Amino acid sequence: MGENWNNNLMQSVIEAGRTISYVETLNPGKADKLHLSIKGSDRRLFMREFERGVRFAIAKLKLKRVKIAFDTTEDLTWMKDNHNLRPSAYDKHLPTWQYLNASIVEPYFIPLMSIPYTMLNDLDNLVMDLLKYIKTLPILVDLILFDRGFYHAHLIDYLDGKNRGYSWPYLMLVQERKLQTKLIQETREMSLMFAFYKHTFNYSKDKSTWKPSTTLIVKIVDEETAWCYATNQKPSLLLIKEYKKRWNIETGFRIHDEARIKSKSKHLLIRFFYHLLGMLLIILWRLQNKIKYYVFKRYLKYVEYEFYSEEIKELLTPP
Repeated sequence: MGENWNNNLMQSVIEAGRTISYVETLNPGKADKLHLSIKGSDRRLFMREFERGVRFAIAKLKLKRVKIAFDTTEDLTWMKDNHNLRPSAYDKHLPTWQYLNASIVEPYFIPLMSIPYTMLNDLDNLVMDLLKYIKTLPILVDLILFDRGFYHAHLIDYLDGKNRGYSWPYLMLVQERKLQTKLIQETREMSLMFAFYKHTFNYSKDKSTWKPSTTLIVKIVDEETAWCYATNQKPSLLLIKEYKKRWNIETGFRIHDEARIKSKSKHLLIRFFYHLLGMLLIILWRLQNKIKYYVFKRYLKYVEYEFYSEEIKELLTPP
């Protein structure tokens, strides 16, 4: 379409992110052409191109040993009756577009990949697919941090990795169910503030029975509050303190929301394209900050300016 056409389109896309607006509103003609091209493309192509950006950033930022986290993020929508949507984690009556994200959280937030999470997907299988991808990256993962929604026997079994010859080090918050409540009560009765217990699951899959094990850690905070974690690492108070680094992925999601490119489209691929583009802008921002620091919103304005035509740049430049 020509360099000027593409630059004008990218300016509108970045402005939509900076102002949390719609590309269709800012540039309706070019948005239609862009969306038509996205529909004719492929999700795997977007992921491969995003991976190129991730590998470039890892090399430039000289990242080696890292801690990563998995979590889901969601965008509310007005649409209903769409199998690509999931109910909000905060209000089951609200439909949302959801994505499973894997990110570096130490030394700082760097998105590694996001993939759509729909009603047709199994969360454990999505995590496993992302772990296979992360295995190919030139980083060493010291610890993987999970929220309580990932505490599933199938995933624990995969992380333990007895059938593969290697395991993934993990620390996972556990929701308080009957077993966890019992262990917390036992720990209180022993007047302990910290204790750990071996737990073996029993689940069936593919007509076979599996019995993966994990270590449950109980940390008593006060008379009313206690936390329970699952891990395959040596239990310790220092290990538990590592869990707070998982909040860096929540911080990263809030940054991503500052560049959320909205769309009126019902098409999953278009939504996914804009979501990945927002994550890519965070990676580029991290790279830019090695040269000169910008707050994220200001960086988006800087990127938008780069796509202006020379005539407009001259008009914006003070005499």
